[in-house]
Amino acid sequence: MRSRLDSVSVAFVEPLYEINIGYVARCMKNFGLSRLVLVKPRCGVGSEAYKFAAHAQDVLSKARFASSLSELRSEYDLVVGTTGVTTKDLSHVRRWITPEELAQRIAQQDGEVLLVLGREDIGLTNEELALCDIVVTIPANPEYPILNVSHAAAVIFYEVYKACAHAKPPARLPVREEVEILLKYLKSLMVLLGESEERAERACLMVRRVIGGSPPTDVDVRMLLGVIRQAYERIAFARGA
Repeated sequence: MRSRLDSVSVAFVEPLYEINIGYVARCMKNFGLSRLVLVKPRCGVGSEAYKFAAHAQDVLSKARFASSLSELRSEYDLVVGTTGVTTKDLSHVRRWITPEELAQRIAQQDGEVLLVLGREDIGLTNEELALCDIVVTIPANPEYPILNVSHAAAVIFYEVYKACAHAKPPARLPVREEVEILLKYLKSLMVLLGESEERAERACLMVRRVIGGSPPTDVDVRMLLGVIRQAYERIAFARGA
């Protein structure tokens, strides 16, 4: 019988060190994950990577290669970014949930999931995080919250394994194509109502996060209320209501 974990893939973006590629593969095997994608690696995938993968060498040997995160996005129903940086100024990009919350989200709905690990030196960029449906971070000591990528991977994979190993999802994740069409129409509607491209993009990212499973804030609700109210008032006025 196919496990929920069989629908979860891991992308490692521009890894810098073979040792971390090996450790990530090892962590994947520890927690029942087998599909690895290496996005534009900045190092080889040779003997050192295989050495530190230990008994997960099969995960490495079957790894895919990709040139960018955007290239992969259409293949998955839920793309999950990871970050150790959570600042208020970037809350619309880096709004996060915990690994435990993420695991419950994955376990409750069927569909293809991609867990995206960032670079060892700079993590994921804001542009890459904006491509993700949801962002997860590991609460840690605020004096030193950034974990080594393989350590962070182990924490996230453990929570996903714990929630999904025996899960039978009752529903399905939103289909990627339908989500993108919804966001396209939302952006077009906002621009038609006179909003700026920047504000429309921000609203679409907020809705992407809500669909991904991040609870809406009071600001989110007010923004959506404003869009719907303006649309209603224009339609009502045109009809003479």
